[in-house]
Amino acid sequence: MVIHDTAILATGATYNNNMTVQFNGGNASLPQWKLTVQPLTAYFTALQISAGDIAQWGYGPNWPLQYFSLQFNPGSSQNSWSDANSVSKIGVPSNVIPLTATEITLVERSNHPIIANDYFSLSYNLILHGNRQMMALHRDDYVLVMRYRLYNKQGVLLNQSDYSHKIGLWPPWTHLPQTVTPAILNGIVLQNGANNVTLNFNAPTAFANGVETIINNGLQVSSSDGKYQITVQTLSEYFSKSGSSSVIPVNKVRLTATPVTSSVLSTYNAVDLSASPKNFIRNAGTAPIVNNYNIKYSTKHNTNQDAFMSVEAGNYETQITFIMSPL
Repeated sequence: MVIHDTAILATGATYNNNMTVQFNGGNASLPQWKLTVQPLTAYFTALQISAGDIAQWGYGPNWPLQYFSLQFNPGSSQNSWSDANSVSKIGVPSNVIPLTATEITLVERSNHPIIANDYFSLSYNLILHGNRQMMALHRDDYVLVMRYRLYNKQGVLLNQSDYSHKIGLWPPWTHLPQTVTPAILNGIVLQNGANNVTLNFNAPTAFANGVETIINNGLQVSSSDGKYQITVQTLSEYFSKSGSSSVIPVNKVRLTATPVTSSVLSTYNAVDLSASPKNFIRNAGTAPIVNNYNIKYSTKHNTNQDAFMSVEAGNYETQITFIMSPL
């Protein structure tokens, strides 16, 4: 993957069929498997390969993951030899998945098994989100190692494979870098334990009234111009238990935000969790700013808590993604 036009850095682009994960059943079948990917660093590493660029501009910065996402490409995926509809049967989420330096679930529980002596592949597009801050990068090759992991339905790791992805950023001489980096960089951070939230139904009153958890200063948003929108989405429409989908819908949990200080001028939407992106916070400011928000997860808006009753005891999980977009 090579970029020659700096305009793409500002406008963004989608690189179709950029990554392909291949599956081979070997001598055994595997039902209800799980697939994840984890970038091993929080950035594409600049290789500093051009002595001429280094002599003129110095060593260049790394390329942060915040500008990249993945999205499943069913049209470029390959069905198995034994079933011409195997890719559609798997149930791969089609939502855009932002890259972060954590283990990201791509397939929570496949509805189609990996079959012995069979083969298929899943293709993913790489999305580059345009932002003029990337004009501060240097001409260089950038490399990221991504680790794919395959689990069985019990959540036991069966296999992993590391993939080294390289992006060449080679516009004409002197086109990069440009002095565009603002005093405050765009970014979103979950803090104070907000990346691992628990709602406990451990008392009779919980099933009568619902439960909630509030994380003070749980979300921090930094913006170079004060103009941004935050959306949230889950990996699937149902919570999972031990790697398998449950009957508990994620929309039974409501997420709300409040400002830490009165000077924050954002507008807010209370959202019921969903696999589709939901507008959560909008800030139409006029200056660089860092805003902090308290976030609350609650089931108390439900008329009853039936969704959480008459189910097997245990831990039910979902993956929630917060996405920051410029206005």
